[in-house]
Order: sequence, then structure tokens, then C-alpha cells
Amino acid sequence: MKAILEDLNQRLGARGSLVVTRDGLPVCAVLGTATPNDRLDRLAAMGAAILSDVRRSLAAAGLDEFTQCEVAAEQGKVVLVAAGPTYLVVLVGPRIEIGPGSVEIRSAARQIEKAAVLATA
Repeated sequence: MKAILEDLNQRLGARGSLVVTRDGLPVCAVLGTATPNDRLDRLAAMGAAILSDVRRSLAAAGLDEFTQCEVAAEQGKVVLVAAGPTYLVVLVGPRIEIGPGSVEIRSAARQIEKAAVLATA
């Protein structure tokens, strides 16, 4: 899984990426120097909180299961993508456009989902 995250970070120029369980526990992470590892638990918890709110809102609107969302701030963006029993969190800078990179992110999420299935088989 780490190789998938490293490749994704390199392709996107991402600040970091991590795989997190739905309840906010980090599974694997590759964070750049701008995002120190001591923030890993906080990032995982933030992702779980965002995911929980998005899921609740989708359910209230009668929409299907969560697949992807993007949260933007002045300093960058957080992209969350469903990846089987986990989800992928990608941290990018403010200048990176997610549109072109979303194909790379979804591809990485599918690879993570397959890796998780193989690990439990």
C-alpha cells in the first residue's frame, strides 16, 4: 500500500496521502515534510469526521453511497475517496487542480481496495 501512496504523491505533487479506516484509524501513510507524521492521528480523525458528515448529508438527500469529496481551504485541499472498507485521504496544495488528478486518485483508491481484499483473503 505504501508504494501506491508514494506513486500517487509523486504523480500529483501531493503533500501526502493516507489510508484510513472508516472509524478514523490510520492504516498506512506517506506524508511529506510539510505534513509531519506526528499529525497522522489528527489527519485520520479529521478524515473520519468529514466522511461521517458527508455520509449523513447524502443519506438525508436520498443519494447513493459516498464515493468522493473535496474540501478546500486557503492552504490546500483534502480529497477523500472510498477505497473498499477504507478510504483514501489525499492532501494537496492550493494550486493543484483536482479535476485532472482525480483519475490518478480514483485509480489509487481501486488499487488500495484490491490490496485490502487480497490481504484479508
